Amino acid sequence: MTASATAPTREKAERARENSEYVRSLLNVRQPQFAAALESAARKPLRDHGTVCASSQRSSQPGWALLAAAGRPAALPDGQTCELRVGPEFFYLGSDAGKLTVRRGPAPDGDAVVTMSAGTFYSLLTGQTTVTGAVRHSTVDGEPGIARRALEPLAAAGSRPAM
Repeated sequence: MTASATAPTREKAERARENSEYVRSLLNVRQPQFAAALESAARKPLRDHGTVCASSQRSSQPGWALLAAAGRPAALPDGQTCELRVGPEFFYLGSDAGKLTVRRGPAPDGDAVVTMSAGTFYSLLTGQTTVTGAVRHSTVDGEPGIARRALEPLAAAGSRPAM
């Protein structure tokens, strides 16, 4: 796929994210109780999915869960990359203008490689474990500091909206 073919897709995704944030902010101001109930309902499937995946041997789809973390503020400097391996799947974590970027596949010239189980991955996303705990239960090759900075935006990404 060419860069010109993916540009409209990125623009649509960014507009959808902005629209979602705008609607969420309006709800929080005008209907705070409804907004809280809606947010809780939106988090439940990811929380339940993480619990099911952590307690079963079924394969999971971490790519979908990583969508919750994409676009979050990241302390990972531009140009530094981290490859995240969850089961048989590989992802390339980087940053663009201080926001986490997520791509499927191995990281070209990654500064760090993190290999973790689906259970650890979903525990991190749902806030049941910290980045330190996730790193402790994972294998990190390369720069541990880069791995931690790349994983920070994933911490509890499934339990709170991106700002």
